[in-house]
Amino acid sequence: MASATPFFLRYWVPDARMSRRPPCLLLVLLALAGCRKGPPGEAGLPLLPAGSPIVLISIDTLRADHLPAYGYRGVETPSLDRLRKDAILFESAISHCPLTLPAHVSILTGLLPPEHRVRDNIGYHLEGRAHPSLPRFLKARGYATGAAVSAFVLRSATGLGESFDFYDDRIEAPKQTEAASQVQRAGGETTSAALGWVDRVRARPFFLFLHLYEPHSPYTPPEPFASRYPLAYDGEIAAADAIVGDLLSRLKSWGIYDRSLILLVSDHGEGLGDHGEDEHGILLYREALRVPLLVKLPGSRRGGETVRRPVQLIDIFPTIVGLFGQDPPQRLPGRSLLEAPRRGSPEGIYSETYYPRIHLGWSELRSLWDGRYHFIDSPEPELYDLGRDSAEKADIFSGSPDVARGMKRDLNRYPTNFSGPGDVSAEDLKKLAALGYISVTTRSGEGERLSSPAKNIGSLTEIKEAFRVEAAGDRNRAIALFRKLLKKNPRLFDVQYKLAETLAGEKRFRDAAEAYKEAIRISPSAAGPISLALARVSLALGELKEAELNAGLAMRESPAEAHEVLARVALARNDLDAVEREVSLGAGASGVGADGAVLLAEVRLRRDQPLQALALLDLALIRLREKEQQPPGNLQFLRGDALARLGRYAEAQQAFQEEIRSFPANSEAYARLAILYAVQHRPVKDVYGLLEKMHAANPGRDSALVAAKTLDSIGDPRGAAAWRGRRAQEQ
Repeated sequence: MASATPFFLRYWVPDARMSRRPPCLLLVLLALAGCRKGPPGEAGLPLLPAGSPIVLISIDTLRADHLPAYGYRGVETPSLDRLRKDAILFESAISHCPLTLPAHVSILTGLLPPEHRVRDNIGYHLEGRAHPSLPRFLKARGYATGAAVSAFVLRSATGLGESFDFYDDRIEAPKQTEAASQVQRAGGETTSAALGWVDRVRARPFFLFLHLYEPHSPYTPPEPFASRYPLAYDGEIAAADAIVGDLLSRLKSWGIYDRSLILLVSDHGEGLGDHGEDEHGILLYREALRVPLLVKLPGSRRGGETVRRPVQLIDIFPTIVGLFGQDPPQRLPGRSLLEAPRRGSPEGIYSETYYPRIHLGWSELRSLWDGRYHFIDSPEPELYDLGRDSAEKADIFSGSPDVARGMKRDLNRYPTNFSGPGDVSAEDLKKLAALGYISVTTRSGEGERLSSPAKNIGSLTEIKEAFRVEAAGDRNRAIALFRKLLKKNPRLFDVQYKLAETLAGEKRFRDAAEAYKEAIRISPSAAGPISLALARVSLALGELKEAELNAGLAMRESPAEAHEVLARVALARNDLDAVEREVSLGAGASGVGADGAVLLAEVRLRRDQPLQALALLDLALIRLREKEQQPPGNLQFLRGDALARLGRYAEAQQAFQEEIRSFPANSEAYARLAILYAVQHRPVKDVYGLLEKMHAANPGRDSALVAAKTLDSIGDPRGAAAWRGRRAQEQ
């Protein structure tokens, strides 16, 4: 509960004998303690006491209307409820984009998407030095600046990390079958990393940005929340609340909470089917744009207040600047959340999404929200009266032409400066053209009349069904469904990309390469992440030069993964020094990861250094177990190889068996285990049985050839001939 003691009296208590009329010294102290004259009803504009900690918490994908603080009764959030009592609640806080990366860039730079030009989660890089940023502003004032994020799409390589002293983004890169937007780590793990940093710097002023990905899909709340809530989305909100509670409890135990400025916000909401969209990114209705926003001032000043006027994410940066008693940089379009509303007509809040255009071949959406009306511009414009229809179910566009024209005119003041390939550097465009993927004059969607996302949202059912079939493991049927969808709409980027991934998963690498190239032709701005996948496919095809070139295209967005591919290219060329160099270049602040250790171990084995190889792999295994992570492919296989060379056959057998359990497609693991059986003089039937299991797990000519070569190597020409005969029959 907020104290009734005036804010300044907590820092200075005058002598009781002092005159009621404050002397000049008292006036000075009052100003320094945090009060300056402000408009009636706003309780003045406070200043931060020197050195106040600043904590910005972002709970991704959190709808305001799914919190008890905003009237919802479907979930319990005791931690957020306690914070709300100490904070100012903003009833109508609006996001500028229903996508994680663009929205967070707006929060941290105070700029709208047309100004910072980050329009999607992939294919974009924040040019940090070209823009103001909140962490740089605070760093210049003596603050330590740190961040810990839970989503791959907010990794440091996007440009976000450049402004921070500390940026923890230790999240595994997406596997070939994973969408980048769904790759995350548990919020508790992220919070632990954040608190570890705070513990190191809490003796000085600090700014912490903590990002939690709960409740972003897939909704998989832990117990007890999974059982407690029928709606999994609400279960994830409860899980996020518990994580925030842990953070705030630690701040209280350190004596930091009371004197801190704490802001809690979300980047965007979630559709939950309200207008046909289950998640977010495609439509711009209230459920996707309205987010919670709580601001706790030091000493919980103004705790429990509610501000009803519309505010926006870009107001966060100017608010903090204002709390330092300074005017924000002139380029910032927002204004302090703590200022009184300006007289006259309400100002509009701009939002956009280019996701439909980039990923689905539909039109982008742009909107303006002024507190009374919400205008959504598209090939079929919409207008909603929020005062009478807060759920935005009754479109009044045709019945209110004057309002619609006025809002359209105001919306047109915001630049429409999007271009797909224009977001790719000129150098990369030349590389793409040289590889034959695009024409240098390609423009994504330019000059086309694109259809309305709201009109097409129903077709998402077919797209989701195709994705569901693929996730269930029926890849051949999924490939047919993807191709059927692309025949109807060749600009469905996400479907084209998933088709390529599925073909690669089926080891149809030639078809996958062509599908990836088509995805680049559809959306050159996504060339970075596509090129990484294409580099891996090229590597599988033995096309080392193309793999090398594609890895180079992916270098800016995914440097660690690109260096890993280049290391594998070097390994294929048996350039062992280059392998070590690329692994070193790809290592992050925490050192060489498990994938890098596997590559370095193979180098050691090729140099006949099994003991050094084993040491690398065992250390990687220890670190993985500490994080409760599974080993990557080939780790146990190479351990088995090293152990066998050292004569430790029982341990080698166990390692090969571990590899087979986790990666049954690794035919070489079966082959090495079969050779080990022969060395140990195991019965021939054990060897034959193992090779049959290998072929059953990997049916086809390739595994039959591996079986034949294995039997040749242990001196069984008759068995080898039998397998070659089976291989011929499988042509």
